[in-house]
Amino acid sequence: PGVDAGAGTGRYLAAVLAALPDAVGLALDVSKPALRRAARAHPRAAAALADTWQRLPLADGSTAVLLNVFAPRNGPEFHRVLDPAGTLLVVTPAADHLTELVDALDLLRVDPDKADRVAASLGKHFTPVSSTVHRAELALTRTEVATLVGMGPSAWHTDPGALAARVAALPEPVRVTVAVRLDAHRPR
Repeated sequence: PGVDAGAGTGRYLAAVLAALPDAVGLALDVSKPALRRAARAHPRAAAALADTWQRLPLADGSTAVLLNVFAPRNGPEFHRVLDPAGTLLVVTPAADHLTELVDALDLLRVDPDKADRVAASLGKHFTPVSSTVHRAELALTRTEVATLVGMGPSAWHTDPGALAARVAALPEPVRVTVAVRLDAHRPR
């Protein structure tokens, strides 16, 4: 089975399951509202309440593919549940992720040492296999920008009124670079 740790609404897990017709998946998250959506994200997906910082509700070595998309990483626990021949896929923001919005909306910047911190958090338990950066440019409405920002860490660190005023001042469509790094790891 495939597991998405920190799955949110299950969108990424559903995409993986759509590409793999024989696979089943499990979405893990700490948010009950998100899990209700994740449980309906794909017919072969289930959802369970779990905090990625705690013991996951999975047997040792039971997971073939473990997804971790913009979510906390628990190297020791991921190692415990991943099959020795399995793969951990970690998606993190690249340095230029949402770069057009960072200055315009006074958002948090991507830590330039993010890749090194991720590697260090997994290094004792995993060996890196590959790393690729994927980029796309989106043309968004102001409403879509507000939703996008609301899903990220800046939503917790920015005054909501000031953020709404900055979003309202953006010209439409808002051109935004989405840049993510996909790292594949194997258990040691």
